[in-house]
Amino acid sequence: MILSRFSNKDIFMSMPYNFIPPLDPNIYSAQVRVLGGPARTGTVTYNVGFTNSTTPAGVYEFSRWIYVGTTGNLSYTKWDGTVEILPNLAAGIWHPIYAINVTSANTTIAASMLRWGS
Repeated sequence: MILSRFSNKDIFMSMPYNFIPPLDPNIYSAQVRVLGGPARTGTVTYNVGFTNSTTPAGVYEFSRWIYVGTTGNLSYTKWDGTVEILPNLAAGIWHPIYAINVTSANTTIAASMLRWGS
C-alpha cells in the first residue's frame, strides 16, 4: 500500500530552513541571495555595522536592502567603503541599496524609521 506519492527526500526538502546565514559577497551563494528579497533583517543604529540577534559576535552584515519608513535623505557606506548620499528617498518601500552601515551625517531619516535586509 502506498501512503504518499512523495519520497522521504521530497518531504525533507520541503521543510523550512530556519537559520539563514549572514550575506557574504565573497561566497558563491551571494549572487543568488541578492536577487531575492530580504531574508535577514535588523534595526539600524547610525555609524555602526548591521547586526541582529542571530549575527555572531564581532561580525557585521552586508546589507542588500534598506527599508525607509519616512521620506528623507540617506547617507550610507557602500560595500567598497565609500560614502554615498541618496536624497529624498520614497517612504514605505525596500530600496535595493548595498550598504554596510548608515551614517548620521546628512541623513534626515530617523534611525527608528530604517531597517536593513540581506
